Amino acid sequence: MNDEIITFIREHPNGATSEIIAEQFLKFKNPNKMLADAAVRAILSKDMRVQLDESGGIWVPNATASRSGDDETEITDTEWVSVYLLADIPRKSIVHISLWSPLPEPRCIVSAWLKDPAHFSEEDREMLTDPRDMPFNSPVNIANVHDSQHLAATSIEQIVRELAGKVPIFFSQQQYAIFSWSAQNHGVGIDDYYLMNQLLRAVKEPECKPLTIDNAASAILGSFRTAESAYRQGELFCRITAELIGQMKSSGIENRGQLDERLCEESKFDFADKEITREMIDELPMKAGVYGFTDKSGAYIYIGKAVNLRRRIENYFRFNSESPDKLGKLRAAAHSLTIHRCGSELEALIYEYRLIKKHKPPLNSHSAISERKGEHKPLSDMVLMLPHAQEGFCVSLWIRKDQKIRLRSFELDFCEEETIIKELREYFYSGTLPISSDDFPELEIVTRWVKRNRDSVSTILVGNLVDAEEIVEAMRNV
Repeated sequence: MNDEIITFIREHPNGATSEIIAEQFLKFKNPNKMLADAAVRAILSKDMRVQLDESGGIWVPNATASRSGDDETEITDTEWVSVYLLADIPRKSIVHISLWSPLPEPRCIVSAWLKDPAHFSEEDREMLTDPRDMPFNSPVNIANVHDSQHLAATSIEQIVRELAGKVPIFFSQQQYAIFSWSAQNHGVGIDDYYLMNQLLRAVKEPECKPLTIDNAASAILGSFRTAESAYRQGELFCRITAELIGQMKSSGIENRGQLDERLCEESKFDFADKEITREMIDELPMKAGVYGFTDKSGAYIYIGKAVNLRRRIENYFRFNSESPDKLGKLRAAAHSLTIHRCGSELEALIYEYRLIKKHKPPLNSHSAISERKGEHKPLSDMVLMLPHAQEGFCVSLWIRKDQKIRLRSFELDFCEEETIIKELREYFYSGTLPISSDDFPELEIVTRWVKRNRDSVSTILVGNLVDAEEIVEAMRNV
């Protein structure tokens, strides 16, 4: 539905109100402005292709936003971000992270310590720290100060939000893997990304062996001054990526579609004897969902979730000279691919957990979800209203405080109203619900997601309503 709404807004460059969008696409009848605005915000708030003009209350095309889902975007118009990490590899944790915008000229977005550098030796601390770094555990939110180099990053969740709608470039597969592992532990991830060795291969540059920032700088930039501080290393990586992007343009790679074609050609992956084909991947939707690779026997070997299914699956089959054992095993054993479209990231997170729990694929890290432990303030009894992958439907998520969750899809015309009222009454007003071993992990997944997205999700607090009929009426008006 997102793409259809974006097309509609682009066809009306003077803007479209939330009420009009709600009537056209959500099938609301004479929608209340506040409710229409809340519903449309829940769908479009994270879509960088449009923005809400608060003064006029209308949605307009975002001329400066990245169009990362558009294969025809000019390679130099893409909103690239160079991501450079200092990592504690044995503990799979990030010590320092810096984000840089390489075009039109290198600009620091954030350079921050995620581990306290006070624990370093005096020599290491003097070498690695820089006055332009954000202090460890700074309370400033990077989302509110985009124009300053002095930005804060107190968590991976904030970093992922900063990358939304942009295209990150990681120095190595190892750096991406550590970042991805950290992000997934917070229920978030990056589907659309590139590695430096992929850009090197795209422009026919020789690989840097061993892969170090100094070797890469020497090969791509020629003479250089060794970067010692973490900030300077991030800056140097940004200069390298800026040069490679310029070389792509010079070598005839005009847009991201051509870049991906080049990387697929270079991968020389053999799809013979597999049900998965290159054409199948090209036709996957750029939508949220859950995917599963199965072997020839039909058994699942890996299950994952994606905000952008096509970009995520594509990454498995692009050239990558650093492919780790896990990726090699997946490529060798994968015979077919199944996908389940979801209307939202939260729905995908829940289904991913349930499918992994059910099928126990050998390449999944089961402890990442099922054995996580955390403390959080429990959500009150509530109903969340989420988009559905199919037009004319909605997904509702029912939450019983400290008990369990339930996903319930329904048609927007509420043709099942009596059944929904009966189910709501039994769920919220019939005493304690039976508990299962999956309830805590699912509540944790939902709680973390709601905390990250509380400003853009439509919620109905059940405690403020008298009975199930009032809940349905509130659902009807969201």
